[in-house]
Amino acid sequence: MKNQLVRFFLLFTILSYSQEKIKLINGKILFDKTAMPDVHILNKNTNKGTVTNDKGRFEIPVMIGDVLQFTHINLKSEQLIITKENFTENSIEIELEQNTYALDEFTLEKPRSIFYVDPQMVRPTIVNAETLNLPYANTTAKKDYSVVKFRSGANISLDNLINSLNGNNKRRKELHKITQEDNVLSNIRTHFTDDFFITDLQIKKKHINPFLNYCIKKNIISYFKRNENILLTKILMDESRTFPQKANSDSIIVSKE
Repeated sequence: MKNQLVRFFLLFTILSYSQEKIKLINGKILFDKTAMPDVHILNKNTNKGTVTNDKGRFEIPVMIGDVLQFTHINLKSEQLIITKENFTENSIEIELEQNTYALDEFTLEKPRSIFYVDPQMVRPTIVNAETLNLPYANTTAKKDYSVVKFRSGANISLDNLINSLNGNNKRRKELHKITQEDNVLSNIRTHFTDDFFITDLQIKKKHINPFLNYCIKKNIISYFKRNENILLTKILMDESRTFPQKANSDSIIVSKE
């Protein structure tokens, strides 16, 4: 009988000691001060775990010194060592941070055709006059500076147009000047839009380019380059009143094709 009492006392002492060492504590997981559901909590010492509910709360048995790991697919993992304070308070609160994923650096390249052949695998065949052994393989074509195109679409010889100039260099300079003027006129048309010429100036779309050439004498190119758009607008409105609506297409140069 005495031995049974001793055994019962020892068993009661062990159970009481174990209950003091293992305790079920409550916890709450937050992200940006908001309760986080579906956070996994694992006691790494006992390999037991649980998951937070819709209110971010959980319960898990722990001992002092146990390590709890908190993981979530979109949040950074955290670990907590259970201290005497946690064990005594019977409650813990963890604030997790958002996880960031760093992508490897890459370079966007132009999409390749389905007919693309890697030059490292197959050396491309060069086809030209020289590889075909044609008789003109070593000759260089001369640029044609004699023909220019009108805004109306007609072609004309620059030699016949500029009778007062002699030599290729002078002809090329004049062609360069005309090309520059044509580019500025194109920018003026873009700046004001076709709707301005058609609606406000009552000029048909096919006559806009001839009209701009008609206004060159009023130095519209210089005003446009100096950003004097108010004065330029006034000139265009004034000239539209006298514009005959049908320009002589044989005297309006646009650019060399």
